[in-house]
Amino acid sequence: MNCTWARGPAAPRDVQYFLYIQNSKRRREIRCPYYIQDSGTHVGCHLDNLSGLTSRNYFLVNGTSREIGIQFFDSLLDTKKIERFNPPSNVTVRCNTTHCLVRWKQPRTYQKLSYLDFQYQLDVHRKNTQPGTENLLINVSGDLENRYNFPSSEPRAKHSVKIRAADVRILNWSSWSEAIEFGSDDGNLGSVYIYVLLIVGTLVCGIILGFLFKRFLRIQRLFPPVPQIKDKLNDNHEVEDELGPQRHHRCGWNLYPTPGPSPGSGSSPGLGSESSL
Repeated sequence: MNCTWARGPAAPRDVQYFLYIQNSKRRREIRCPYYIQDSGTHVGCHLDNLSGLTSRNYFLVNGTSREIGIQFFDSLLDTKKIERFNPPSNVTVRCNTTHCLVRWKQPRTYQKLSYLDFQYQLDVHRKNTQPGTENLLINVSGDLENRYNFPSSEPRAKHSVKIRAADVRILNWSSWSEAIEFGSDDGNLGSVYIYVLLIVGTLVCGIILGFLFKRFLRIQRLFPPVPQIKDKLNDNHEVEDELGPQRHHRCGWNLYPTPGPSPGSGSSPGLGSESSL
């Protein structure tokens, strides 16, 4: 654990600070084992062993000087609220043709927390982008497996991903994990590949259609259509049906007296006929 403070603006040159910690249960006092210094003045404290701390602890920073008295600073702090997690560990990326699976391990914490107490943030950055392009930040809730499926189809450009963690109730973010790269520098040529595939596909389809059309013409030449046999009987019936009753002739006989010899000539009267069509 690191505790830091700032030197007072009106502090004398010979000022020196000391940190004391007291837990809320045993009233045990802990002195800082290792100070962080700036030009010989204590400005922070590093503690490797936190076994003497509890959930709530009293912190006191006392100052000394030969010239004037130094005002102390104290505070009762909750360990959960002041803890800043380590970044997630063992970050890995595995990709297939459509997605990239990002996985990581939950960081170790001072307080015992479940996976539901964690919130993660993924920073996915695409390489060789225009200046001013914002990175893609993805929020992921804690899970037993701690993984995220990132949509990324092949061919994919080169990317990098890093992760940080925080308590879901406080969101005091940890530092970022080491960036992990995936993808290829040749991924920027993906659009060119797509255009080439489209052109080649169009040419292949045109060649296939042309071949099928030529084959169809050859079949037509080798096997011309058989002429249909004319049915004269049916054709005559159709013609008669079209002409109707106009083709039928009407015949009749009319009798007229024929001039002959005078009575008494001895010859019989004759018959005259005329057909009218």
